Formats: sequence, C-alpha cells, structure tokens
Amino acid sequence: MPGRHRASRAQPVAVIVGGAAGAVLRYAIAATWPLPRQVLMSTVLTAAIAFLIAGFLIANASTSTPRAAILGMCASAASLSAYALFTISQTPKLSIASLVLTPAAAIGGLLCGLLIARVAAQC
Repeated sequence: MPGRHRASRAQPVAVIVGGAAGAVLRYAIAATWPLPRQVLMSTVLTAAIAFLIAGFLIANASTSTPRAAILGMCASAASLSAYALFTISQTPKLSIASLVLTPAAAIGGLLCGLLIARVAAQC
C-alpha cells in the first residue's frame, strides 16, 4: 500500500497566525494615529504596502509556510472591513477620499509588487 499523502497543516496555521499579527498591527496603527485624517492616511498606506507585498509573494509562486504567514498578515492588515467602517463613519469629504484613495493605493501597490517580482525574476 503506497504511503498516504497527508495534508500539511502548517500553511493554514501560518495564515491564521499571520492574520492575527496583521489584526494586531492594524489595531496598533489605528491606536497610534486615531484622528480621522490620520486614519485615512494610515489606511491608504497600509493597503498600498500590504498589496505590494502580497503581489510580490503571489507572483513568486512559492508555497512556503513563511509566505503563507506573510500573506495572512497582509490580508488582515489591509482589512476591507476597517476600510468600510472608516468610510461610513466620517464626513462626506473624508468618506469620498477614502472611497477613492484606498482602492487606488491597493491596486497601485499590487501592480508595483507584481512589477518588482517580474524585474527580480529577470535578474
């Protein structure tokens, strides 16, 4: 009887641990810069950086456990629920800025991450 292929639990656990770390990071950022404009800027920057890192990791096609943890952290730190909560709880001007800037930063970060991975692969 051939050996059974046993599914590794390391990657799902790594995603959970990374997600918890990302949630703590997001909370720490919000607690450090609590004013509405600070929350807007920290949300935009967090989304851009998290998507840049995630785009780079996804483009590299690695399946390592640290990669899973970092992706979990990026996903949690760039939480769209925090983005949605901020958007609906602010003045119209800040809400519109958040609705425009956060997705633009996420898409820009993702494209930059993919571009960096492509350049790194060619070197």
